[in-house]
Amino acid sequence: MTPPTRADRLVRVLVAAVAGALLHIMAPPINFHWIHWVAYVPMLAALDPDRPRFNALLGWVYGAVGVGLIFRWFVDTIILFSNLPVPLAWVCLGLFSLAFGAPYALIWAAVHPLRARFGGWWVLAWPALVVLVEFASMFLLLFPYQQGVSQYRVPYTFQLASVTGVWGVSFLLLAFNAALGEWVLRRRAGQPAPVFALSGVVSALSLVVLFGAWRYQRVEQELREAPVLRVGQIQSKDTMVDRMRIPARQEFSWWVERTRALPPGSTDLVVWSEGACPYNLNEGTTARLLASLAKQGGFEMIIGGGSREKREDEDGVTMVSAFNSVYHFAPDQPEPTRYDKMVPLPFGEYLPLADTFPWLDDLIQGPGHFAAGTVAVPFEGEFTYATPICYEAILSYVCRRWPQPDLFVNVTNDAWFGDTAAPHQHAMLAAVRAMELGVPVFRSAYSGTSMVIEPHGRIHSETPVFEEVTRVVPVRVATFPTLYGKLGDWFVAACALGLAAGGFATRRPRS
Repeated sequence: MTPPTRADRLVRVLVAAVAGALLHIMAPPINFHWIHWVAYVPMLAALDPDRPRFNALLGWVYGAVGVGLIFRWFVDTIILFSNLPVPLAWVCLGLFSLAFGAPYALIWAAVHPLRARFGGWWVLAWPALVVLVEFASMFLLLFPYQQGVSQYRVPYTFQLASVTGVWGVSFLLLAFNAALGEWVLRRRAGQPAPVFALSGVVSALSLVVLFGAWRYQRVEQELREAPVLRVGQIQSKDTMVDRMRIPARQEFSWWVERTRALPPGSTDLVVWSEGACPYNLNEGTTARLLASLAKQGGFEMIIGGGSREKREDEDGVTMVSAFNSVYHFAPDQPEPTRYDKMVPLPFGEYLPLADTFPWLDDLIQGPGHFAAGTVAVPFEGEFTYATPICYEAILSYVCRRWPQPDLFVNVTNDAWFGDTAAPHQHAMLAAVRAMELGVPVFRSAYSGTSMVIEPHGRIHSETPVFEEVTRVVPVRVATFPTLYGKLGDWFVAACALGLAAGGFATRRPRS
């Protein structure tokens, strides 16, 4: 085995960095999703079959570059809303990229060991491993980012998510790339092309597209006969810098005026985004004002607001718990219904380790101190509404806690991230829920991106960021039970079982 030259290693590292950068252009707002079907081939060609540790390093470079570019908006947010100097903000992004890029070291280091163990079947074993790593990362790293989500604007392909969840789309993308990579590796070695693998993935993709076309048309046909909910879509043009300068009363009055500006009798439901109401709606007169507004307009309202609960501990000391909440008002409903966010956002709604290291609160401004709700409360009105708040909409296991909603209403405030890629990425990750669960989603963002996502993936009424919007948009309300909705992450379990069974079948006998 000839030791690699420094130039050879440098070229491979550069290829890994460029390949990692492709993750950025496949994500919104660029959305070059078609590149994803070949994006991993250069990296597969750059791996050294005889040096697994070097491959792990290449994988880490790949992941760190990709994550760093995707989450570049971290720097802007840190600079605006913390006391950290600009160089330290970049250091934070670098540390974040290294941490979140670490799973790619495992993913890419595993390619050649799997190829040696499974032979040609590695083109299925490797995607199964990546699905498992993505699933684990959702819980360990807090910010889920599945490969298959890039296809959310390709309805015929993305219909697969209604069966397998987004995991199946990731698997198909990776298997297609692995088959192409196997062809490159065999050609380099002077071996015949992997006809079986190539024909297999092409056939699988063709079947997925045929299924997608059938399901899209079937859902669309039923949606044409579905009842239409007329929803008041209101969006502010203010950045969070503007919002923090504007008096709370003035900001609240703007939302009230925009609601009253909707044509009389034109609206069934009005949605105010997360952060629209600056007051705690379980205190004072604000809730009565909103109830009166709903009654006068003859519409329901879903309002993002806060809640404060006071209680005494065993020593008689008054304790206050704050919640990020959503309230539902209806013309014939004497009291609003309330849902408290069950999964507060780290670094936004609470600061990890702040209880252990109180000085972090002085260093990083912005994070609140919100408690977690415990119940997925449905809102009953003309339809049954589920209201995941902000980050919760990108977590499928959270959205599945609501029992059979007719419509997801996702309120969020992405103005914190400025005019960056973050609002578009957040919208992409939330849009997946409509396809997976067969339930339409109305997404209301404080300053964009707001949109309607139908159960077959069609997106309409999408808004630009930081543009004022006051209009009524139609939402066709019909649900379509999906296999994923019934069984959850069954495909992830199938990947784990398949990988384990394959490993057992190819084990080497003891000497």
